[in-house]
Amino acid sequence: EVKTGLGLVTVGGTIRQSATVPLRAIVAFDIGKLSLDIGPTIDFSFLFDIRAAIKGSKEAGWVETTYVSDDMRIGRGNKGSLFILTRDRDAVKY
Repeated sequence: EVKTGLGLVTVGGTIRQSATVPLRAIVAFDIGKLSLDIGPTIDFSFLFDIRAAIKGSKEAGWVETTYVSDDMRIGRGNKGSLFILTRDRDAVKY
């Protein structure tokens, strides 16, 4: 989820480990929503189905882990995006 000037954008899907590159995760999106600050929620999940029908697969790309520690993971996507993920230990409930 990402907060924007319009509202909250939520995307979701599945990941699987690449069969050929051990540090690579293959990503497939199937949920997309924009919850507008002014009230309504726009569900654009159907766009992922249209893309999959055209491309022949739901898989949209990959993310390859380039650094990982107990508190941080850095990865690069197939289109050059840089992902820096940090762990919020307070968010984990045991």
